Amino acid sequence: MHLTNNYEAPDAFVRAIENDPYSKGDADFSATELLKPPQIVRLYNKHEDTVTSDVRDEWWKLLGKGVHNVLEGHGEGSCEERFFAECEGMKISGAIDLLSDDGAVTDYKVTSVFTIQRGLKTDWEQQLNIYAWLLRQNDITATSLTIVGLCRDWIKSRAEAKRDYPQSPIVPIKVPLWRPERQDDFVAGRVRVHTMENTIPCTPEERWARGGYTVLGGGLKPRSFDTLNEAANYINTKQKPGRTFSIKEGGAKFVRCEGWCPVSDHCPQWRGGAGEQSNRR
Repeated sequence: MHLTNNYEAPDAFVRAIENDPYSKGDADFSATELLKPPQIVRLYNKHEDTVTSDVRDEWWKLLGKGVHNVLEGHGEGSCEERFFAECEGMKISGAIDLLSDDGAVTDYKVTSVFTIQRGLKTDWEQQLNIYAWLLRQNDITATSLTIVGLCRDWIKSRAEAKRDYPQSPIVPIKVPLWRPERQDDFVAGRVRVHTMENTIPCTPEERWARGGYTVLGGGLKPRSFDTLNEAANYINTKQKPGRTFSIKEGGAKFVRCEGWCPVSDHCPQWRGGAGEQSNRR
């Protein structure tokens, strides 16, 4: 990847990003890579030499690395240890932020208040269960999984004024520990979709679709939702005798494609959609 600095960040930021020591070792996929859309991973590997990203879009990663570096060594257990295991002929690796002696797994996430308020993210649950799978392949039993959300934009005055606001910028979130069979099936499934001969297009969820489902009718103002389930749940809450609703699909804004996908310029799905191209302009 080629790093640009179009907004004149100090050289220290440029060097810090360019000298990122991260490595997945000799693995074919890291745990987080398995969770990424297969199309993005494949296109990135194919076009890595021509992919560009600006410092302004990479600097937030420094926050996470800084937090990990400060906390490393202060937890009771092993920190940032990378584990390896094979599945479907592929080597998988994952670095666990903190593994306690009793098998408790902890992962730190520098994130936003908004994200924490929405509850446990699906990919966080999946990531930690991949870690549990990796541990099990190395004869270690994970006894619990915890995400510690670190809210970079937390404001004390809002915590004092709002009950639904995090009362601390440090928010532990318990993560369900799946059955071993479910972990096995999930990891194998992710390996298969990443290694199939023809990669599959990104789903609306993977493209961070916003506003693709509009609820009409019922004598209410039209209201847009990101998913069909959200639209259906809204109708259920507003349903009364004599009210009729319909759901209009389309017009979604693909946030990831528009500004956060490193390979959108090489993506046939994004470049091939005429409507998406107009959104992009």
